[in-house]
Formats: sequence, C-alpha cells, structure tokens
Amino acid sequence: MPVDLAKRTADLLAGAGVAIMSHGPGAASMPPIKLLKDHGVEVFGGSDNIRDAWSPFGNGDMLERAMLVGYRANFRHDHELRLAYDMVTAAPARVLGLADYGLRPGGPADMVVVEASGIAEAVATRPRRKMVIKAGRVIARDGALVS
Repeated sequence: MPVDLAKRTADLLAGAGVAIMSHGPGAASMPPIKLLKDHGVEVFGGSDNIRDAWSPFGNGDMLERAMLVGYRANFRHDHELRLAYDMVTAAPARVLGLADYGLRPGGPADMVVVEASGIAEAVATRPRRKMVIKAGRVIARDGALVS
C-alpha cells in the first residue's frame, strides 16, 4: 500500500479508537507497526494458539512473541525492541482496559524474572526464566514448575 494511503488509514483508525493486534505471523504480511504507532493507533501483540491446528508453533511465551514481532518487523534498535516488549505486556492491558496491570505496591504481583541488562536484551536473547510469580506465589524457578 502506498505510504500516504497507509498514513491516512492509520489516522482514521486512531480517530476511531481501533487497536491492531499482530502475533508476528510466519510468511504472512504484518501491519506497519511503527507507522501505526506514530499515528496514534494502539498496536499490541498476542499469541492466539498453543500448538493448535492453525499453527504448531504457539507456546504462550510472550517474551518469545515479542522477539518474533521484532524479528518480523525488522526491529534493530533498543527503542524498537522496547516497543515489541510493550506490545505483549502493557499494550494488551491498555486495550483490555485492565487498570490493575503492572508492578506496583498492592498490585497482583504477576511477573517473570529474567537475567538481562534491560528490556532490549531480554527481547533479543529470551534468557531462561529465573522465576515466574503469579499472584505473589513462585510457580516456576529456573525453567521448572515448583510443586
């Protein structure tokens, strides 16, 4: 699509409050994430399957999904990798209207802990999950479920 048409379309989508989801599909086309974001469209990522008939590659790992979106969108810089991370974390919460999202005192204490120097490194390298915490309870440590 010509860039001028894409920009006008993005402005219309933003004005209508439309959010666009992309899961970083294989050979399929992807929406122009940065252009949409630059024009005020809420762009978010997700994983709509866990090894189903549509695709055997889903696993529910949103850090991996951020990497796939970034890879497919040709994100190369730290700020772009942070955008991919936002697309699978805070952006879906905004789209769903989840006011209780995020790390804060009194919050739900849901988090995944990885060893990385920052978000960009975590998205690019997808390090082993040191700990997974749900509702304040450790449910996995060093990649294994805690019994």
